[in-house]
Amino acid sequence: MSRISSETLFNFTDSYDYLIDNLENGFYCSDTYEKFPIRNKGYTIPMVCFCDIPLSLIKDHFDWYGRYGIGIKRSYARQCGVRPVWYVTSENNIIRYICDDESITNHEKKYLVPYIKRFLGLQYHPIEKVEKRKKFYDEHEWRYIPEKANISFKDEKINRKQRMEIDLNEIEYIIIDTDDDINKILKDLKGISITKKVRFEYLVSKIITSVKIEKDF
Repeated sequence: MSRISSETLFNFTDSYDYLIDNLENGFYCSDTYEKFPIRNKGYTIPMVCFCDIPLSLIKDHFDWYGRYGIGIKRSYARQCGVRPVWYVTSENNIIRYICDDESITNHEKKYLVPYIKRFLGLQYHPIEKVEKRKKFYDEHEWRYIPEKANISFKDEKINRKQRMEIDLNEIEYIIIDTDDDINKILKDLKGISITKKVRFEYLVSKIITSVKIEKDF
């Protein structure tokens, strides 16, 4: 029976430099604006996004979010506070309640709202340079929200350059684009292994290319 979710959570980026930065310093929490499915409202909060899509189904994800990534064990991610999002449609009564942001409590702003995501909607496609209709439900998204994160019910920048710490011994995959990146990442991983006191051979064993994933999975 084929699996529709993975025991590994993946975070993707479109830049080799961002990949190395995440390995060296922990996952960067970027400001993300999430629209609600009604009233053209939404919220902004810093977060790290993951998915638990199996590699055999990950190809479409590359086009939207980049061909570089890090996969960490899901059990470890949960210990770090990573949680699955709650997909909702416009018919959900909780959305109508939350859109009246004057009535919700601080506890709900902190522990409920940041994990709400539209089931379906428009999103800008970075490659095709247009907005396309996307079923977000297919992304199997999980999120890390920093404990001291502030939520805003506007589309604005509020980030304090927060990070999610990462134990490199919990890494399952280091995804690079092609074999052309091999020499660079071997050099970078050598330095990282010394700084982070992780076996260099262990990190190297986790490398895989997105090209190989597309070809063999």
